Amino acid sequence: MVVSRVLFCLFFTITSLGLAKGQSGDQEKKPDHVRNEILIRFSDDLSDQEKKQKIEMISAEIVHPLLSGKAYLVRLKASDQDDAFLSAMNLLQSDQDVKYVGPNRIFSLLITPNDPSIGRQDHLETIAAKDAWEIQTGSKDVVIGVIDTGIYYEHPDLAENMWVNPGESGLDDKGQDKKTNGIDDDGNGYIDDVHGWNFVNENNDPSDDHGHGTHCAGSIGAVSNNEIGISGLNWQVKLAALRFIGANGSGTEANAIRAIEYATKMGFDITSNSWGGTSTTGPKADLLCEAIAEAIKQGSVFVAAAGNSAGDSDKRPIFPAAMDLPGIVSVAASTSKDSLASFSNYGAESVDLMAPGVGIFSTGKPGIFGRHYTRMSGTSMAAPIVAGALGLLKAEFPSATPEELKEKLLNSVDQVPAAEGKMVSNGRLNVYRALTE
Repeated sequence: MVVSRVLFCLFFTITSLGLAKGQSGDQEKKPDHVRNEILIRFSDDLSDQEKKQKIEMISAEIVHPLLSGKAYLVRLKASDQDDAFLSAMNLLQSDQDVKYVGPNRIFSLLITPNDPSIGRQDHLETIAAKDAWEIQTGSKDVVIGVIDTGIYYEHPDLAENMWVNPGESGLDDKGQDKKTNGIDDDGNGYIDDVHGWNFVNENNDPSDDHGHGTHCAGSIGAVSNNEIGISGLNWQVKLAALRFIGANGSGTEANAIRAIEYATKMGFDITSNSWGGTSTTGPKADLLCEAIAEAIKQGSVFVAAAGNSAGDSDKRPIFPAAMDLPGIVSVAASTSKDSLASFSNYGAESVDLMAPGVGIFSTGKPGIFGRHYTRMSGTSMAAPIVAGALGLLKAEFPSATPEELKEKLLNSVDQVPAAEGKMVSNGRLNVYRALTE
């Protein structure tokens, strides 16, 4: 068994009015895990009763089951003593029936403010989106889960493309609207989860009070031909909001796992994940990897931002992007001149391709005049552009597996010098070629 700690972050910088006001580099260091919360993965042959007995032995209570009951998030009872936490961890480490034990790690948000700017969606020209739209503009049959800070789903450029849970729509047998009847109509464990779920506040309102997730959603699927704002790569698609990072920029590993499991249970085709961090345990030593592996097995492509530390991910991996799983697509950020963004990670073995990630103009939280748009930069912005490209591919090739979609994507990149020897494909996204070659 291993104990691991990690600091995770959303990979972006932002140009917006007032969002990062008051932040400074002298802030007190944030904790890297939730105090008194532990993740436990038991052996598969252990009974539920035996698992609960072992949890009771450390004076803990179950917060959430994970991985279909194979693992649990637990919280120590009536104690905030560090020695109690370490004692429980040591006891679990020595138990042969425990396959993994670790703290409930925190994913943290890092924001670097910039001067306000406004502009065009230059990246669409770079990746040949207009040519691609002659072939495919997207499909309402494709669902893309945005695992992030949520989505401002009432944004006029996003509302029509928001996923609506079919099991929570229409009228129930009493004539009540399933969206608001307070009943888990589809039996998935979440009540009135119309557009997704808020894993931060444990409710059915995954609206974005930060802006990051909304920006990612706009790049993927802002409504087109509506005479409003911008155009997403997918003119039509279904966007599901899975909020696990809150307004304060923090989210837990357990909630990230739950969000991934939700997307898997609901059969989403693709998830966009603009978060990650370093780990001391290796790419397969945690529950996060197991959740992603199951999602891929069930047919979902997992798109991940490669990271913003300007380093070689082969030497210092950024997870989950660097996890050695066939259905993960790891994305670096490129500039408008096809150079590698100064902040972007790279890796000849661990990063698959690059996509535009500098000054990306997309949807944001509503401003004082209602609708709002902003520019952001980062591998956070490159990843949803690739997720959007995969949405078009899934619409065009609906029976393709995650591995087949990834192969189409990587085999059709534009070969550019900046990517040579620094990523698996040696190139930058070209969505038109991906649809035609």
